[in-house]
Amino acid sequence: MKAVFFDRDNTLTHDEGYCHLVADFKWLEGAPEALKRLKDHNILVFIVTNQGGIGREFFTQDDMELFHSHLKEQALLAGGEITDIAFCPHHPKAVTPDMRACECRKPQAGMFYALAEKWDIDLENSVMIGDRQSDVSAGEAAGMASYLSDPASCLDRLVSHVITTHFSDSH
Repeated sequence: MKAVFFDRDNTLTHDEGYCHLVADFKWLEGAPEALKRLKDHNILVFIVTNQGGIGREFFTQDDMELFHSHLKEQALLAGGEITDIAFCPHHPKAVTPDMRACECRKPQAGMFYALAEKWDIDLENSVMIGDRQSDVSAGEAAGMASYLSDPASCLDRLVSHVITTHFSDSH
């Protein structure tokens, strides 16, 4: 099965740093439409997100899970669907040493491999979209076509291109 993987912060949602409060939730331009477009084409959507604020103790995993629940609800209200969200709580500056090193923090591909195994996803025929080079590098490390998105541009236009290029019947 093929899928589209997104980074969360500044790809789908507005972020001013360690966003974790539901009250601060805000879509980026074109994100709800992009999610709806993907659902309309029966393409699974996953989020892979570094959440180092957990390791740095800026917020808790429960805070993040509330934010993710809200994000998934808002996607449904927009006519889209997020199948699953993988996150990395680690950070090189984490408070405790065991939260500093891992195989999942992008640009490593651990989150992609875990989701691919859980959902039987064909990574080689899937796509990653993110706003940082580490997102693109992680997607490429997992064997996917990867796109750098511009938070100031309409995400729906990029997703339309991705669908045409990677998910049309002729490919």
